[in-house]
Amino acid sequence: MRALKAIVIGMGALIVLAVVMLAFGLYKKSVDPTWRLFGTTTAPAPMIAPADPEPGSFETLSLGLKAGCRITDVSADGRRAYLSIGPDAFCAEVIVIDVENGRVLGRIQPN
Repeated sequence: MRALKAIVIGMGALIVLAVVMLAFGLYKKSVDPTWRLFGTTTAPAPMIAPADPEPGSFETLSLGLKAGCRITDVSADGRRAYLSIGPDAFCAEVIVIDVENGRVLGRIQPN
């Protein structure tokens, strides 16, 4: 009977230890996604900030829109500007522009 009681207490202690280690691992992984319990951590490559563009690096940007088409909406996301072209399905597209150097990155057409 004593041996059985010792086994149950030992197993309970192992379960508590496993739950604590699991919680610790989840916490560490949420703080640092590259963290590993066993093994080495690889540090992510440092991000290099893009160089500041020269003021006035571009003056005029031609979009080459079809006749009757115009910009209906503009939204920005960091370095990119998204121009919605309309007003009808004939003109429908989104033009993505790099605002730092004025380069057209691409066009998204729904058809």
